[in-house]
Amino acid sequence: MKELNETYAMYFNKKYELTGHVFQGRYGSELIEDRSYLLDTSRYIHLNPVAADVVMYPLEYPWSSYRYYVTQSVCPFVDTSMILEQFQHSKPQYRDYVESRTSPVAEL
Repeated sequence: MKELNETYAMYFNKKYELTGHVFQGRYGSELIEDRSYLLDTSRYIHLNPVAADVVMYPLEYPWSSYRYYVTQSVCPFVDTSMILEQFQHSKPQYRDYVESRTSPVAEL
């Protein structure tokens, strides 16, 4: 991640004739060890644009992978299997799970 962030920062700064940090703080990661936390995290990510008042519904956000989880759209870079297998590969069940929550859980 460090190399990716540095490379992107150099590109961004050169393109916009800026200097300094592009991202605030260091990259952080957290190990997801149980099913509940995995699903809560996935829902949190897909609901972020809704919580930020960018869109009314997560499917409206064009830069999200959510459409690949809940429609027949396919992307070779998005692997939905780990999440959808928790719902017996039912896209409607996953959509109900995500959209039944009106805003993301703040503590994640």
